[in-house]
Amino acid sequence: MNKVIRCKNTNNKRIVALLVLQVFMGVSPVLLLISFVMFRLYEHKIIAIVIIVLIFLCNAAYVILARRYNVLNSGRRGEKQLYKTVKHLSGNNIIFCNLPIRYKRGRSEVDMLIISHRGVIIVEVKNHSGTIQGSWKSEKWEQRKFYRDKTATLEMDNPIKQMRRQRDIVKSILNAAGEDVWIDTVLYFSSSNAKLKLNLRENDYVCLGSRELLRFLEDYDRNEIISKIQMEKYARILNDARANI
Repeated sequence: MNKVIRCKNTNNKRIVALLVLQVFMGVSPVLLLISFVMFRLYEHKIIAIVIIVLIFLCNAAYVILARRYNVLNSGRRGEKQLYKTVKHLSGNNIIFCNLPIRYKRGRSEVDMLIISHRGVIIVEVKNHSGTIQGSWKSEKWEQRKFYRDKTATLEMDNPIKQMRRQRDIVKSILNAAGEDVWIDTVLYFSSSNAKLKLNLRENDYVCLGSRELLRFLEDYDRNEIISKIQMEKYARILNDARANI
């Protein structure tokens, strides 16, 4: 049976805060407009200008907050899909969800880290849809989303480099405790509406959809067996490290 260690997701509070701020910024222009009419504030030129500017700023803030909320909420949906998928993973694995990591100046949060008898794997989930295009060495990847007759092009940080930094931090934490561990990474796109056009190296693992990810994890094997005692030791080191963050 798998042992799941669910760490605190720092984005949950941000999502709630963004939602509250959205509601506030959405209601404020209506209240300002009602006050503008009821109290005949339009008769005072300076006050009228201030009210109009405030309404404009509230609307602009609402749009910015909505975009940020959608990004974080989409990421949370991807993390939930990842958890549902990995729950079906066979074996006696130790699974960290939303693991915060820090070593010296390096700091990050790993969506999922799996310690199994066959190795240690970092899983990074992206819930992006549309066409994802990029190279392993690029700083940015491109996301193209199609809406009827329009195409929206967005940029995202290269997740391969992101996972590489996460792997280096985890390795540093384990190395500092006297453990030399090989760690692999896999990038998981959870959306069924994603199409990938990526230039990757042989050891850059990318999975599209739950079935592909589960198959990759089930088949993963570095021809090295990690004992249960060693697995628990790795988990204890990482648990102690996150407790000190």
